[in-house]
Amino acid sequence: MLQKSEVVVRRSITEILLYRIEYFSPAWFGMVMGTGISGAILIDYPFGAEWLRDIGIAFWAFATGLLILFCIMTILRHILFPGTFKQVLFHPMQSMFLGCMPMGLSSVIADTIGIFGKRAVWPCYILWWIDLALSLACAWLLVFVGFVHHSRKQPEGLNAVILLPVVTLVVNSSTGSLILEELPENWRPHMIVMTTLVWGNGEALAYAFTCVYTWRLLTGNMPTREMMISCFLPIGPLGQGAYGFLLNSQSLQNYLVKHDYPMLSQVPVFKYVGIIVAVVMVGFATFWLFCAVAGCLYYRPKIFGIAWWGLSFPVGTYALATNQLGIALNSDAFRVVSCVVGTIVVVVSFALFIATFYFSVIKDDIFRNFAMEMEQMYPKQEALSNKTDDLGASRIEKFC
Repeated sequence: MLQKSEVVVRRSITEILLYRIEYFSPAWFGMVMGTGISGAILIDYPFGAEWLRDIGIAFWAFATGLLILFCIMTILRHILFPGTFKQVLFHPMQSMFLGCMPMGLSSVIADTIGIFGKRAVWPCYILWWIDLALSLACAWLLVFVGFVHHSRKQPEGLNAVILLPVVTLVVNSSTGSLILEELPENWRPHMIVMTTLVWGNGEALAYAFTCVYTWRLLTGNMPTREMMISCFLPIGPLGQGAYGFLLNSQSLQNYLVKHDYPMLSQVPVFKYVGIIVAVVMVGFATFWLFCAVAGCLYYRPKIFGIAWWGLSFPVGTYALATNQLGIALNSDAFRVVSCVVGTIVVVVSFALFIATFYFSVIKDDIFRNFAMEMEQMYPKQEALSNKTDDLGASRIEKFC
């Protein structure tokens, strides 16, 4: 039998765990995205070395562990606290972060292919289809729910987070393009078609939502200081889109040369089209990168939140796109840009991890902020939380 003081300690630990599970936000999967993109940058670093690749593998392992942990916490949250998924789904802000889950999975799949190549192609191929289903659920169903239930009557209610559900398709497409290169020849045609279709769907939606966000900036000015980090999000569909389109166009070019149109080897039309489109998209992404950096320098956001991980992934896609352009054009200028931006992303991701550890493990600010946001929309949530915490503590005490 445990002493009373030990029971009290166990009870407090139980309450702490239950509190973190109940107020586990889908925005946490942004941490998987940021860690995964950092690994991808280091694995395929423009002027790379073996030790950089080893660090990239460490980032991949950490991102995979985070993905598994966060999936477990998400499942526990919806089992222990029924109704929480519906609350998140109908929340105009938090529902957008559901898109971070398939993008986190895409990042891990892409890193896995980059590390293991053909040895991991079939598990990654299966996971890619699962990720595609999740991405479509976000880009179509979640957006439809937003059309029906989410109310944003003022421009201030529109932020760049509205891009998160639709960018899932763009990220999924580029990951599929990486898998495509490792598949047998007879498996490639359907993947070329699928990745192109998914890319087109995702980019079209992303451009439409970016136009809406631009209107919001013109009519309501820059976001508040707390939401300033979200200004980096428009870089994502452009950087990842340029990266994915380059991979898709090159794959299509190679396939047609080998099978139906060998004369294309003399004039690689699709490769040139891919380069032109990618350069235009990177140019547009550079504009948004400037606006985001200038906005952060002007407003200086000070309150850290889990949404700050929205900084590393979009900028990381910019690094991947410029690196791929450097390869396609044999340009050291693009490689240098990729090196500089990629190094900044890796350093920022490491700093974000330290801040996240401090504000979520040592302190509970991240969970408390999410709790306050949910309780503003669902006032009865606090009473439910206290009741559940007491129930969990009583079960521990009875067991002891």
